[in-house]
Amino acid sequence: MKYLLLFAAFAALATGCRKNLDDVDDVHFDVSLDSETFKVGEPVRFHFSGNPDFIIFYSGEKGNDYSYKDTNRISESEMTFSFTTTTAGTAGIPNPSRVPVCYSTDFSGEYTEEAVRAATWIDITDRFKMPTDTGITALLSGDVNVTEYFSDPETPLYFSFHWVVAPYDPVIKNGRTQWNIQATKFNGIAGESVSTLYDFADMRWQIVQAASFEGASSLPDVNASRILFRSEFQPTVSRECWAVSGPIYRMDQINDGPDFGVGIKAMAEASLSSYAYTYTEPGDYEIAFVAANANVYGRKEVIRKVSVRIIEDEGGITPPQPGEWNQ
Repeated sequence: MKYLLLFAAFAALATGCRKNLDDVDDVHFDVSLDSETFKVGEPVRFHFSGNPDFIIFYSGEKGNDYSYKDTNRISESEMTFSFTTTTAGTAGIPNPSRVPVCYSTDFSGEYTEEAVRAATWIDITDRFKMPTDTGITALLSGDVNVTEYFSDPETPLYFSFHWVVAPYDPVIKNGRTQWNIQATKFNGIAGESVSTLYDFADMRWQIVQAASFEGASSLPDVNASRILFRSEFQPTVSRECWAVSGPIYRMDQINDGPDFGVGIKAMAEASLSSYAYTYTEPGDYEIAFVAANANVYGRKEVIRKVSVRIIEDEGGITPPQPGEWNQ
């Protein structure tokens, strides 16, 4: 008898739970437009029927496209290289006045003077904005596209900065110029999307000193955020060194992750009868609205989609409204 009572109680509880799950109201929601074609910069107004608790809007643009709600957005990309440079020394007498930026396809990966000299280094300095004097602070190199230098995704490139200071001449007073290079970065660029592929730490810069640095009282080095080329201020002999990166591989895709919608109505907000959105680029867009009702027992939702064509505004003259002046 006890077991029958327990079973009856459990059955009643289960029946009650099933009823509660049905306590979420069905979603009644629809979307309409006055037109299917609009101009760039012209507000597109969506008219709603129904009063759901929540409405989420997807414009159909990149980053806000319902079709990528649960799918990572993978884009073909180009690779760019950039950095900033700061110089310090005797104003008007830079020593050195130029630090070549190079890449190699045949560097062995052994960070010795012999290995660096044995490699073939292609000079691409002229593609970057570089200091031409001392006293330059955080000069941006610009984003230089280096995609063409990679032969394939499996063959790495090595990049280098080559610093050579001339001996000090007391006549011209050419004290050495320090070069501080920071924020070295490879980006993947796909349209307006930019993703960092290698940051400063990822590039694993190492200083390679030539034998000419023997006996120097001040040495170049690399720390967590910068490459510092330096020697004593008045070297008696020429000093030469390189900063050489680790292997850099071609990355031809970037992952922007899934797209996200924009919440335009929450439960606590009043009924929303319409919503306006303005497109800045021409094209055909599929817009999605996710409307939902929810409470402690669950959630119900519907998806409504409409399409619009956005065209360029070619100007033209808008006829004046009738008035006294043209009666």
